[in-house]
Amino acid sequence: MGIFDSIARGLGSLRPLSDTELEDEREAVRQRYVSSGDVDEASKLYDELHRYDGEMTRRANEAYERENPDATTRHREHGWYLPNDD
Repeated sequence: MGIFDSIARGLGSLRPLSDTELEDEREAVRQRYVSSGDVDEASKLYDELHRYDGEMTRRANEAYERENPDATTRHREHGWYLPNDD
């Protein structure tokens, strides 16, 4: 971990964490959320869980884009996911 990663982590960024570290920390936050008795604390932990989920989704999307560089979104005539046989 370099100096910039240390600074980013100190400012609350999740990017310097490895995938396993990210999953482990998210699970710890989830356990605290489940066992929380205070509504305010639970609300903050809920928001923190969404922050972890957003980072995990970003990483998954980047990995998919690396593996499938020519992927395009399918668009149908009548809408994104509607059948054409009306």
